[in-house]
Amino acid sequence: MVATKTTGRNLQKLIDLRCCPTEQYIRDRFRKDMFWKQEKTRLSRACSIEDDDLIERMLKRGIRAENVPALQMFPVAMAAWASGSVSSQEAQAALQSVFPFELSGHTASVNLFRSWLEEKPDTDLWQIWEDFVSARMQQIGLRHTQTIGRTIYKMAERVSLASGGFWGLGSVCREEQELLERIKKTFQLDES
Repeated sequence: MVATKTTGRNLQKLIDLRCCPTEQYIRDRFRKDMFWKQEKTRLSRACSIEDDDLIERMLKRGIRAENVPALQMFPVAMAAWASGSVSSQEAQAALQSVFPFELSGHTASVNLFRSWLEEKPDTDLWQIWEDFVSARMQQIGLRHTQTIGRTIYKMAERVSLASGGFWGLGSVCREEQELLERIKKTFQLDES
């Protein structure tokens, strides 16, 4: 009789050991899903956007509630990259442009923006940025968005001029001009 109890316990231990990784996987998956849903909710509230697809794409590219102001400044960082690499003058002009605007006081946003100056962001961020601006335009209106757009355009233009031409004065390359036109189109600046 003792042998049967021991065999039963051993069998139960084997079953427990076999099921334990599966249960752990399910628990871990549940935690990840809950964390993802919480992050989506936080980001959606931070930028007042209800578009689930856009929020998910933003999260996948590292945009969080604490660094979402950096996304608005994305074209300024890309203006520094337009010629193929970021010169020290362009990086300095980009950082000087964005600090007074919206990034000062947002350490996570500043860090994200700086990372875009150090390593070129993937081009899919352009579409995310355009969709973000479009969604914000619906929230706050065309006039207010165009005001923000003009400011971002001027910042990007300043960065584009930072290391072009003779002694850094007066020349914008074709890629930089295309970038500036993209900003105009996204913010509908020609329509005001």
